[in-house]
Amino acid sequence: MSKTGENIRKRKDGRWEGRYPAGRNPDGKIRYRSVYAKTYTEVKEKLCAARQGLAAMEQPTVSRRMPTGDVLNLWLQSMELQVKKSTYCRYRGIVEKHLRPRFGYLRIHDVTSADLQAFAADLSRDLKGKTVRDILTVMGQVLKYAAKQGYCAKIDTVCKIKKDENEMQILSPDEQKRLTARLIENQGRESMGILLCLYTGLRIGEICGLKCNDINYAAGTLRVRRTVQRISDGNGGTEIWIDAPKTQRSAREIPIPPFLLDTVCRQAWKGCYLLTGTDTPMQPRTLQNHFKRLLRECGLRNLRFHALRHTFASRAIEVGFDAKSLSEILGHASVNITLDRYVHSSMELKRSHMQRFAAVL
Repeated sequence: MSKTGENIRKRKDGRWEGRYPAGRNPDGKIRYRSVYAKTYTEVKEKLCAARQGLAAMEQPTVSRRMPTGDVLNLWLQSMELQVKKSTYCRYRGIVEKHLRPRFGYLRIHDVTSADLQAFAADLSRDLKGKTVRDILTVMGQVLKYAAKQGYCAKIDTVCKIKKDENEMQILSPDEQKRLTARLIENQGRESMGILLCLYTGLRIGEICGLKCNDINYAAGTLRVRRTVQRISDGNGGTEIWIDAPKTQRSAREIPIPPFLLDTVCRQAWKGCYLLTGTDTPMQPRTLQNHFKRLLRECGLRNLRFHALRHTFASRAIEVGFDAKSLSEILGHASVNITLDRYVHSSMELKRSHMQRFAAVL
């Protein structure tokens, strides 16, 4: 009597025999081994143990031979087909600058959670929290890929990194008024672009990629269809890259604030980029430099350009935007991203909530 599909049978001597493949002979034929027991249950347990033992003997041999540097190369090759070019260039930069120097000489099987914790601690001495988290996220993806391919066992890659106090920069209401007045006074294309970012939440690459025919004057809207970035060319230099928006949700239509509509439409010449008036987009660095210069002229503190996006999100919540509408305007994949990363309640708003709460009681 035999158990179909299990390679278990009862012998004439009354014992149960279980057979499992244990490699191949020189002629290519499968070589089998057997385990024996008095009952079917016992031999099945022995058979399972034998198969697991064989797998355990073979897998580490493959894992321990795989250098981390080779795994990094294989992971980058897989990512090149899955993500946008700008994302791939960022991954490659992190690998070459941080991961390969630290782990490239190790075998992937030997990388441990303790190694990652030490790596995070070293990075945190010189880099900002967000940068450290980005690097560790990439390393986590590499290790996940390695485990899936059978090069190493799955390990815990979670390293808690304290957020920098100045990671989220926001203009105060007074700073926003002073900057807005200066921008309206300038009336240049760069100033108009900064105004649009401050009052629509556009990313810097999105405003640089905005074309005149993306503006619908009758509807009072603009459409985000592309983004402009400077990325590595792989030869030690950089190049301007025009691509689709960051995510599928980032391709969106946004209402233009009425007080900006006439200013924008005066600059909108069909077929060219809004910030240059030519067939060549403005480089993000150029707009960043103009923004920094305006901050100095207004006597304002030094801020990153992305602070305009943070400021828009925070002011929008303060004036009563619902989270869903704001999330769609910002082009986020989910409402949680909007609330967790970009919305920062002011003390004035908190005080207003507490006063209303006290009034009800």
